[in-house]
Parts: sequence; C-alpha cells; structure tokens
Amino acid sequence: MTEVTAVKILIKQPGEDLLYGMDFVNLLATGETISTVTSVLEITTVDLTIGSGSINGSVVEFRVSGGLDGVGYRIEVIITTSDSNTRVGDGLITVRDS
Repeated sequence: MTEVTAVKILIKQPGEDLLYGMDFVNLLATGETISTVTSVLEITTVDLTIGSGSINGSVVEFRVSGGLDGVGYRIEVIITTSDSNTRVGDGLITVRDS
C-alpha cells in the first residue's frame, strides 16, 4: 500500500486498481482515534473511481482505479475523530500510461 500525502505526487496507470492510504497520525491528539470516514472523493472530475474508505489505525485506506493519462487528481479524505473533531486530508495522484 502507498501512503498518500500532499508533499508527494503518487503515480498510477489508467488500468491499475490500487490500494492507497492517507495517514492522519500527525493530526490526531494523543489517545485520539478515527471514529468514522465521512467521505473519500476526487475533487475535480469523475474520471477516477475511488472506493469507500476503511479505518486501519490512523490510516484511511481506499481503492483507486481508472483516470485519464496525463491528468492530476486531488483526493480529499474527511474523517470524524473520537474527540468529535472533523479532519480533512488531501493527496495528489497523477495518472500516466507509461
């Protein structure tokens, strides 16, 4: 599994169906956990297919497939925590048919 972060751009091919994860560990207070995944979505288009998120510790895991060659996509993951906080994580995925 590849971690999604806003610092790096992840690359996938159009035909791939991959498991990604967004780690919220740096956004959670000591003892705070992810209670629910509110949404996992791509902000700008419908070319990319994103599965619903599941919680694995401080990571929200989700599947990504499809996309158009040469297009960059912004992924947004919204969670609710055990302290009733709402957190938003962003990631970048570029599709390249290489």
